[in-house]
Amino acid sequence: MSARVEIRNLSCSFGGQPAVRDVSLALEPGTTTTLVGASGSGKTTLLRCLAGLLAPSSGQVWFDGRDVTALPAEARGVGLVFQSYALFPHLSVADNIGFGLEVRGVDPTERRRRVSDLAEQLGVAKLLERKPSQISGGERQRVALGRALAYRPVLLLLDEPLAALDPNLAESVRDVLLHAIEIERTTVLLVTHDRADALRMGQRVALLRSGALEQIGTPRELYRTPRTEYAAHFFGPGLVLDSVASHRGNISVAETPFGEVSLQPGSAGPVRLLLRPEALRLSDCEGASARVRRASYEGNRCRLTFEADGVTAQLEASPGREFACGDQIRVSIDPDLLVVLPSAPGLPRAG
Repeated sequence: MSARVEIRNLSCSFGGQPAVRDVSLALEPGTTTTLVGASGSGKTTLLRCLAGLLAPSSGQVWFDGRDVTALPAEARGVGLVFQSYALFPHLSVADNIGFGLEVRGVDPTERRRRVSDLAEQLGVAKLLERKPSQISGGERQRVALGRALAYRPVLLLLDEPLAALDPNLAESVRDVLLHAIEIERTTVLLVTHDRADALRMGQRVALLRSGALEQIGTPRELYRTPRTEYAAHFFGPGLVLDSVASHRGNISVAETPFGEVSLQPGSAGPVRLLLRPEALRLSDCEGASARVRRASYEGNRCRLTFEADGVTAQLEASPGREFACGDQIRVSIDPDLLVVLPSAPGLPRAG
C-alpha cells in the first residue's frame, strides 16, 4: 500500500555546511514526483534522509501521518534503486528480485508468483536463471527495480536510475519503469539531474537549488510558469528581454526586437519577458526581419539561430525547409507561449 509522504522543514548538514535547507514537500499516494537540480543541490542527501540512511539535522519525515524520522531504514518499508544497480552478483535474476521477500519470510510459492509477475512486467522473464554479469546494463536496472518493488514498498526511491545507460537504452528502460510504477501504484520519488527526464517522468516536479526548494508543480507549470528566473533558465533555453508594457485600448502591449507583443490585460510598466524557442516562429510577411546565423538539423526539427535588431535568439522550424547562414527570414512571437518573469536577476539579458 503506497503512503502519503511528508517532509517537514527538513535540513541536513555535513561538517557545518548545509546540504539540505528547510525543505517541506508532500508526496501524494501512488504519484511520481521527480526531484531535480544541479550537481550538489542536495538531491541525493534528501533521498537518503527519506530512506533512513541519513539522520537529518532538523525537521521530520512522516508516512501516512506517522513520524518515521527516528526509524532505521529497514523499518520504513522503503524500496531504493541506485544507478549502480547494487545487485548481488552471486544470485540469479530470480533470487535478486525475490531477495526482499525471502528475508521477510514470504511463502516460497507466493514468492515465486510475485517474482514471475514482476519479471513479466519488466521484460526479464527469460533471464531469471542468469546472473547479473550475464545480462546488459538496462536489464540489470530492470532487475534492480523489480527487487525494490517485490515487497510492495510504501515509498519507492530512485536515485538517477537512467544515468548509467546510453540514450537509446535509457529510453526503453524509462518506458518499462513508468509502466511498472503505474501498475504497482507506488508512491515514487525519482532523483535526476536530467531536466528532460524530470519533466517527462514526474506528475510533479520539485526543483532544488543549493539545498532549498526553488519551486514545485506540474511539469507544465515548471516549464510554462516558472516562479523564478533560475527555474526558467533550468528547464530550457530562452532569451530574456527587458521591455515596458503600456495600455492600448483594452489591451497591454510591449515592444521587442521581434515586433510588438500582447500581454495580459492590465500589464503596465517594466516587464521581463522569457522567449523560449517555441515562442518564436517564422512568418511570411509579418514580424521582424532577421538573418540566419546557424541552422542545426536535429532529425524531426531544425533549430535556427538568428539575429534581429542586434539581438540573437533561437527558434524551432520544420526540417522540411532548407536554411543556410545569411538567409533572410521574418520572425514573430506567439503571445500564448510568452512567459512574463518576476522582476529579479538571474538570467542574462538580451544584448
